[in-house]
Amino acid sequence: MRVVWSTYKKIRIGILRAVPWSFMVSRVTTGVVQIVFPYFIYIYFMKGNLNSQFSQYTDGADYMTYIVLGAALNVLAVSTLMNIGRALITELREGTLEMLLLAPASRNLYFLGCLLEQTTRAMLEFGTVLLVGAFLGADLRYLLTLRALAAILLAVFGFFCMGIFLSGIMLYTRDTYITQNTLFITMSLICGITYPNQYLPEWVQLFAQIFPLTPAVTLFRNIMIGRQYMGDNFQLILQVLLLSGMYLLAGLWWNKRLERRLIESIFG
Repeated sequence: MRVVWSTYKKIRIGILRAVPWSFMVSRVTTGVVQIVFPYFIYIYFMKGNLNSQFSQYTDGADYMTYIVLGAALNVLAVSTLMNIGRALITELREGTLEMLLLAPASRNLYFLGCLLEQTTRAMLEFGTVLLVGAFLGADLRYLLTLRALAAILLAVFGFFCMGIFLSGIMLYTRDTYITQNTLFITMSLICGITYPNQYLPEWVQLFAQIFPLTPAVTLFRNIMIGRQYMGDNFQLILQVLLLSGMYLLAGLWWNKRLERRLIESIFG
């Protein structure tokens, strides 16, 4: 816990001194925009009516609740992936990566410290989006239940594992903006955030299944809208766990190889 807590304090102090609000405000704004624009389109353009195809794809879900739940979980995904994925390259840019690589502390505990710090901020963003969504008419009565909490924690675990893999990509390419923006835009378009991905071509639907966000948001909606239990969604839970395991193993393997190359370059 000393490693986890020290990492938490280091990142939190840096955030408070450098960019205390800008990251949070930008992600909250993005999430709120994903709610507000569809709301005005739904109310003033579609006159509050949806065709039978949408109802079929969403099992009769309420439109605003469907949008709000997707946008809120997308904000949580972006926050987790951004903070975990940028952890190592941020150390590189700040000139502290060499000390981190040579330190005897476990790299896994370091990433857990990053997760703890970002989760405390991400939940504020997540809650803000849900609060605005509730004001616009979303039905969030089942949010404060154990099964909803379990679905959120499972989603965070999936995003965390994918973030470790993403950190290796960013460190290898020495790039954050192109990598993360391409990933986030792709996820928001094909993972069923603001509309059912059944509207997309079949090959795009299959491609969307490689992201933990796709089964996670479906699971979250099944619990919040369909009033289902975790046991009723065994396949979705298994998919999130399998994807998480694959990303975690690939990320740890790749990061270890990158670490060896960096250490060799330091002492070479």
